[in-house]
Amino acid sequence: MVSTELDAAGGWQPDQADDYCQRCGASAGPGSVLPDGCTFCRGRQLYWDRLTRLSLYDEPMDGWIKQMKFAKQWSWAPHFGRLLAERVGEPIEEGKIVVAYVPMHWRRRWRRGFNQAELMAKALAKARGWPIVPLIKRTDWTPPQPSVIASQREANVKQSFALREVDLEGWQVLLIDDIKTSGATLGACCRLMKGAGARSIQVAVAAVADPKGTKFKKKL
Repeated sequence: MVSTELDAAGGWQPDQADDYCQRCGASAGPGSVLPDGCTFCRGRQLYWDRLTRLSLYDEPMDGWIKQMKFAKQWSWAPHFGRLLAERVGEPIEEGKIVVAYVPMHWRRRWRRGFNQAELMAKALAKARGWPIVPLIKRTDWTPPQPSVIASQREANVKQSFALREVDLEGWQVLLIDDIKTSGATLGACCRLMKGAGARSIQVAVAAVADPKGTKFKKKL
C-alpha cells in the first residue's frame, strides 16, 4: 500500500532542511530564518532545540497520515520513521542519545490498536542504532489537540503527561510524533524532560501544520 501510494504521488520527496524553520517547523523562504527562528517563532520560548519534519501537513502527506491513524494502515508509521532517520542528522552534541515518543492514552491506543508515534520511533531507532525508551506516560485522557482551538491547546495537555522515573542528566533526547500543530503537546513533553536534566532535545515529526493555513485549526 505504501509503495502504491508513493508511486501515485508522482515522485514526492521529503522537504529539505532549508525549506522550513528548524526551530518551529513552519515553512520558510530563502533568507527568512535567522539564528533565533522565523517570523512565527521568533521571541517565543520553545522547549526543544531543533525540529525536523518530512513535510507540511498538506497533500499528499495529510492523506497518508489519515490513512495511518484512521484506516489502520499502520505501515506508514515505520516508513515515516525510516525517512526521518535519514534526516535528523547527527546528535546536536556529542554524548549519550535516546529516542522517545509522545505517548497515547490507553483508551485511544486500545481503539486504534497502535501508537503511530511509537512505531515511527522504533523504526528510526533501529535504522540509526540508537536506544529507544518510553520516557513519558499519559496520565489523563484529553480531547485530541486538533479538535481544541489553538489558544486552549496548552491548557488541554498541561497535566496529562508525566515522566517515568528516570534521570536524563547528560542525555540527548530525540522525541518523535506524527504531527506538530501548535506545539503544545511537544512542549509539555519537552518541559518534563528538561526538568529531568536532558542536555538537549530534538523533535522529529512527519508533518507540521502551517500556522498560516486553515488546517492549523482543523481536526487532523
